[in-house]
Amino acid sequence: MWGTGQGLRNGVLALVGVLIALLLVLVSLLIDRAYEWRTRGEPGRLPRDLPAAATPPRLTGNPAAYFGPDSYPNEALRHNWEGRSRIALLVDDTGVPTACEVVESSGHAVLDRTTCHMAVDHVRFEPARNRKGQPIAGIYRTFNVRWQMPR
Repeated sequence: MWGTGQGLRNGVLALVGVLIALLLVLVSLLIDRAYEWRTRGEPGRLPRDLPAAATPPRLTGNPAAYFGPDSYPNEALRHNWEGRSRIALLVDDTGVPTACEVVESSGHAVLDRTTCHMAVDHVRFEPARNRKGQPIAGIYRTFNVRWQMPR
C-alpha cells in the first residue's frame, strides 16, 4: 500500500524536507513578530513626507487613565525621577499610533521611552482625514505626560 524500498524512503525524505522548510518559515515569522513587538513604540523620528491632512488626528477617550501610578517605571521610582515628556505620534488611518518621537525630553530616557510605549499601546485617535473626508495617516503633534512620583 505505501510502497517499499527506495520509493518509500524518497517519499519520507521529501515529506521531512517539506516539514523542516515549514518549521523554518514559522520560526522566522515568530522572530519577526517578536522583534516588531519589542520595538513597537520605541522613540524615533517620524516621517516628514506625509500628505497634508485637512483635519489632523483627534484624541479619543481619556489617555490619563493609562498613565497612573502603576505605569511609573521602576527605575524612575528607585531614583525619584520626575519630568514632563512631550511626544508626537504617527497615527495610522484606523486611529492607532504606530510610531513615536520625543519632541521634548523629561531629562530621563526611561520616562520618555515609557511615554512612547504607553501611548502607542493604549491611546487611540480619530484618524486624520484628507480633503475628501477619507481617513489617512497623520501626526498628532503634542502629547504631554507629566511624570510625578506617586504619593
